[in-house]
Amino acid sequence: MNDKTEFEKLLFLRALRPDRMEYALKNYISNEMSSYYTEKPPFDMEQTYSESFSSIPLFFVLFPGVEPTKDIREQASKCNKSINDGTLIEISMGQGQEERANKSLIQCAQDGNWIVLNNIHLMTVWTKKLELLLDEITPTAHENFRCFLSSEPPALSHMQIIPESILQNSIKVSNEAPQDVKSNMLRAYKLFSQERIEKCVKKNEYKAILFGLCTFHSFILARKKFGSQGWSRGYSFNDGDLNICGDILTNYLNSYEKIPWDDLR
Repeated sequence: MNDKTEFEKLLFLRALRPDRMEYALKNYISNEMSSYYTEKPPFDMEQTYSESFSSIPLFFVLFPGVEPTKDIREQASKCNKSINDGTLIEISMGQGQEERANKSLIQCAQDGNWIVLNNIHLMTVWTKKLELLLDEITPTAHENFRCFLSSEPPALSHMQIIPESILQNSIKVSNEAPQDVKSNMLRAYKLFSQERIEKCVKKNEYKAILFGLCTFHSFILARKKFGSQGWSRGYSFNDGDLNICGDILTNYLNSYEKIPWDDLR
């Protein structure tokens, strides 16, 4: 096999061990082009926001293990928008929320506030109204106005659950959790800033336990072939779960002089 090219080796592997093709292709692309094309960088909400406009909604595609709400709130805080003062409106779409969403969308466009409409795939009939509203308000919207939409992808490729014009006129953001442990580790660590680590009085212990926590979380996300399976029922672990665990870890270490290892385990 030493006289064979890397591509020819791929062909042999494809015939003999198709289950190893994903890793082989990743190594092949890294060697031939660079690791830039195989390693997914952590999601950067600030960079995404810098490409947004008042006339163009940001459309987040929802995947298991991914929840954009926290990133939106953090970016909103940097832009002096918050739920408390009414400059950031969050609505989880469901039965009975149509009228509130319509009024809030129009008002936010006029006042230059932000609005987040989550799970619009649950309201396929109402999205026709959303399509018309966006066409009406975005051309004359306040320059500080931002509209964030989120939806799960359709179950089958031929299904259409969101009007085509909404998709065409939006900036699509696809932040799917990577499949390999290394990328998931980098992604998990990005959730914990240095400022957040400093809040814990036992910094060395916090960082050590956090490493184990992020490793454990990454293993759970990487076992996609088993589906969204928790310990006793179907469950899709996401960034929110990891954040809550990080907060609990901080509280335990700050509250006890002696580390309660049994409780933390």
